[in-house]
Amino acid sequence: MSEFIFEKLTFYIGSGLDEINDSHDNGFQMKNGFGDQLREWRKLRKKSQLELALDAEISSKHISFLETGRANPSKEMIHRLSDVLDIPFRERNLLMLGAGLSPSYSDQKIDDPSMKSVSDAIHFILKQQEPYPAILINSSWKVLRMNHSAGLLFSHLFPGSFTIGQNLMELIFHPDGFRKYLINWEEVSAYLLGRLRQEARLGKKENFELYQKITSFLPQDQIEFVPKENLPLISIDVSFEGKVLSFLSVISSFGTPLDVGLQELKIETFFPNNKETAETMSHLASAIGN
Repeated sequence: MSEFIFEKLTFYIGSGLDEINDSHDNGFQMKNGFGDQLREWRKLRKKSQLELALDAEISSKHISFLETGRANPSKEMIHRLSDVLDIPFRERNLLMLGAGLSPSYSDQKIDDPSMKSVSDAIHFILKQQEPYPAILINSSWKVLRMNHSAGLLFSHLFPGSFTIGQNLMELIFHPDGFRKYLINWEEVSAYLLGRLRQEARLGKKENFELYQKITSFLPQDQIEFVPKENLPLISIDVSFEGKVLSFLSVISSFGTPLDVGLQELKIETFFPNNKETAETMSHLASAIGN
């Protein structure tokens, strides 16, 4: 397990500004030992030792001993603290290793035989969404699977250039990517940037790095904008062969995961927002052969 440092990132929240610096004093620096990791998670969640102790129903003295290495945690204690600090499974395993314990959560690939029932369920959901798009993504927004309709839509927008394994956020925000087809680019990108900020604050290195890369594609004024209208949700309006296709997006996840990879999987399904979109997608699927 290697040490890593999160680089400097700037987050905009309304008119306020939060900075995470890469200095030893102010940066988020994840180290190998359990105590160091616990301290940094506590700081990331903006909790004092007393606040964490009260939430976990243990003494603040014990928190101090755990962070300084004067006390060793049990697995039960690590799970209790992780629940309070909302630490994802993958990072909980790192806490276990840092404490000299074996990881609690498996990390199986979706194509592993032990995950067949999960894989079959995902296949069913993707297929049932036809003739409308659906994709399977992981926590860093890489596209792992897609249904036939999603493949048709992407192949029409990006002939020969879109493949499984590409990052959906990079595809959307890159100047030569999906953004040039988005009619309501400002509303969609503002929402997605906010979502990326929230995910980056969860403490995963990959999410910090993704947010940094995405914001490098944008001028400063575009990083700061917020949605203009108070709407129940934002549609995704796409310019497609002289038409405007309008979709509503729904993201689903598994409700009771006990595996690292499974916790990180999300299925994004796209539903037509009007009759023209429904007819266009149905025609596209039937013309090529579903």
